Amino acid sequence: MSLKIDKNFENLIIKYINQNTKTEDLKSLLTYLKDSKNLSLFKLYIKINFFSIYVMNRMDKDEIIDIIKNKIKKDQKREKRKKYLIKSLKYAAVCVTVFYLSHLYTLNQINSSETAEVIIPDEDEIFIENEKGEIFLIEKIDSIEISKNSFKESNRIVYEENIGVETEEVEVHTINVPYGKRFNLQLSDGTEVYLNSGTIMEYPVSFLPNQTRSVYIEGEAFFNVKKAANSIFEVRSNQIIASVYGTKFNFKNFSEDFSSDIVLVEGSLGISNENTTDINMLSPGYKASIDKEIFKISKSKVNSKIYTSWVDGDVIFRNETFDQIIQKLQRLYNITIINNSKISNQLFNASINVEEEKIEDVLGYFNKIYNIDFQIFNNKIIIN
Repeated sequence: MSLKIDKNFENLIIKYINQNTKTEDLKSLLTYLKDSKNLSLFKLYIKINFFSIYVMNRMDKDEIIDIIKNKIKKDQKREKRKKYLIKSLKYAAVCVTVFYLSHLYTLNQINSSETAEVIIPDEDEIFIENEKGEIFLIEKIDSIEISKNSFKESNRIVYEENIGVETEEVEVHTINVPYGKRFNLQLSDGTEVYLNSGTIMEYPVSFLPNQTRSVYIEGEAFFNVKKAANSIFEVRSNQIIASVYGTKFNFKNFSEDFSSDIVLVEGSLGISNENTTDINMLSPGYKASIDKEIFKISKSKVNSKIYTSWVDGDVIFRNETFDQIIQKLQRLYNITIINNSKISNQLFNASINVEEEKIEDVLGYFNKIYNIDFQIFNNKIIIN
């Protein structure tokens, strides 16, 4: 029996399955799914691919609609973040969106008559984009020069000090580290930055003398800031600002999280908000959790190693719910996990090494101890 389906609707389903939908595509898909016949066709297409057990046996219409609406919200947050980047950092930069929203959108925003080779990164590729929209695929080239004062060294990019910089505006680069990858940079002032999975950072290739050294981040990074006389180092993320001189600290702010966490290892650090001049100081060995809705800061004494061990590939979970662990595993291994188990809110302690242990090994541990069952479909995992 042949299926009659609107071609546009079919294309939207295929985009959804391949995770290539943009916000407008998702809104169009929601319109189609209001028709019960279209909903049945949608389920059938999904079944043919990889979600047969989950979709056919467990998902109803409301759940499907909620999943698509949540994806729309996430995409809209990313678009809002992009606009904020341009506004908050007063550099002549063209910002890049989250990796899977594609390089094509950025190219459309560049008002230039120059023609250049178009490079579209895969979802699992680390890349740097400059102001001209040029893409540098970090892992595919042994030695690259992405600016006059930068070079690739092993598994990092080094920006050398550019003494001759005296202009009011300097070139800005944006690095994208996708889920399942980690990377590190040495900025031109000597500051070391370790970037965790799913992180975007915008930074100048050189810092102006005697001025605040500002970078913008969404995701998670560990900073070992080089002390410089008369020059504060500033990490911005949405409206949150962390200001330091010479300090080691971990900064985490993913768009989907309700709060941001800053853990100070050594030195001193001040936390502020763009809308106020008040500064909240943080001491070494303490974590500040910032409620992003009302900018309320709560502090607690912590073992900083738990929050910084990811730099060496070790991830430690302490008193975290199974849902929280799943969220981190998705970033670390670049997978999608659907949790149908009854242990979502149970607390767990565990540690893994993402360089030595595969996701099957990690879930195998939970299978042995807590008797969870999981099935793998391509890059997606269903837990029962």
